Amino acid sequence: MSASQYHKKENIRIYNESKLRLPLNHNEIHHLIHALLKKYQFLSAEINIVFMSDESLRDMKKTYCGEDVFTDIISFTFECQEDYLEGELYISLPRVRENAALFDVSIRQECVRILIHGFLHLIGYDDETTEEKNQMLALENQYLKEYGYA
Repeated sequence: MSASQYHKKENIRIYNESKLRLPLNHNEIHHLIHALLKKYQFLSAEINIVFMSDESLRDMKKTYCGEDVFTDIISFTFECQEDYLEGELYISLPRVRENAALFDVSIRQECVRILIHGFLHLIGYDDETTEEKNQMLALENQYLKEYGYA
């Protein structure tokens, strides 16, 4: 049976707890995540994406990572098999806006970059070393261009 004959099940849920307007609409986020799932040949996925406040994400970083710092994203992978991905992305929308100003890019572009970054974490990429950071940045830039956001 070819991959195209399998029933694809993608359950991508988006929550905005930040009380700020999202820079991308739900369809754009779904399209981006779908494209990434397809690129990495996942046949099914369960992904929650939660946009939240800076303080809420900082509290999560303290609780789950033992670090009392602000961050733009936290990723949790629950399952990553050959054809199935399950995880959650928690994104600080205020931090995305601040990063956009810092790097002189649109808030939309920075939001897409953060979503790509989080997706890469879900599938096993890390950014602890300079080499890992450079690899992730190269992929982020590639996908930003490929999907029309750069």
